Amino acid sequence: MMCLLYRRSIFVLVVVALATRVSAFSLSPQQQPHFAVAVRTFTRTSSATTAFHSTTTNTALSMSSDDNDSDNKEKAPDFFDSLGKQLQGFFDGNKLAGAEQKPVLPDVTIDPDYKLAAIFLTAGVILDLIPYLQLTLGPIVTLLGLLFLVQTFRIRFVFTENNFELKMGETLVDTGENIVVGGANKWNYDSFVNYDFFPKGWIDQPQGPILVYFKETQTPSDKWSEGPGEAANNEKAIAGGAIPGQVHFFPALCNTQQIRAEFEKRNCAKR
Repeated sequence: MMCLLYRRSIFVLVVVALATRVSAFSLSPQQQPHFAVAVRTFTRTSSATTAFHSTTTNTALSMSSDDNDSDNKEKAPDFFDSLGKQLQGFFDGNKLAGAEQKPVLPDVTIDPDYKLAAIFLTAGVILDLIPYLQLTLGPIVTLLGLLFLVQTFRIRFVFTENNFELKMGETLVDTGENIVVGGANKWNYDSFVNYDFFPKGWIDQPQGPILVYFKETQTPSDKWSEGPGEAANNEKAIAGGAIPGQVHFFPALCNTQQIRAEFEKRNCAKR
């Protein structure tokens, strides 16, 4: 028992020395109260241990070894419980400080990009000059170019703190419900299971991609097989490694380099 008390006393002195060393570093406001209380606990415990040691020595002269052990268990200050609580508070403060220091990304509205509309309008004009094609493919491509031009003026792609959203105009008006599966045009980043740009590899080419694709699980699962989701969620696709979810495609009416960077910064899942 005497050796145990000596070891405890030495332990307390070592911990106090380490605590003094740690105090040289900057502590967060959440850590400082727990740290101060822990150090005071060490100091009081050191004094109590010394006094208890003297009492135990005198008691040992008049009591048997078994009685002395029983009495010591009753009188010994249980400072380890107090020490554990103070250290727990200290490290909890450290976790809280770390969480508070996590940077919050600002809201970002992706820049519109008229490149896709210009390509389709140019192609449409050329096709309109070619016999036969001017009555078939030419008008279709021209109409698509006009549609892309109008939508590039109207639609804005916005990254908020937690969601990827579709808005309208410079004032970012809500777009209402999704025309395919219903629900708001707003998806939480944690619900993403994949995203990509098509044709593959075009995002790094001068002309840029034609379509932006992403897949999410926020939409109710009974809607996942509607529209293009039927091919993306069939047994063959799942067997090939696809993750079930709602598929979304939209024309590349925005700066796709910028939108890819935001997907990456906000940890959207990609396969």
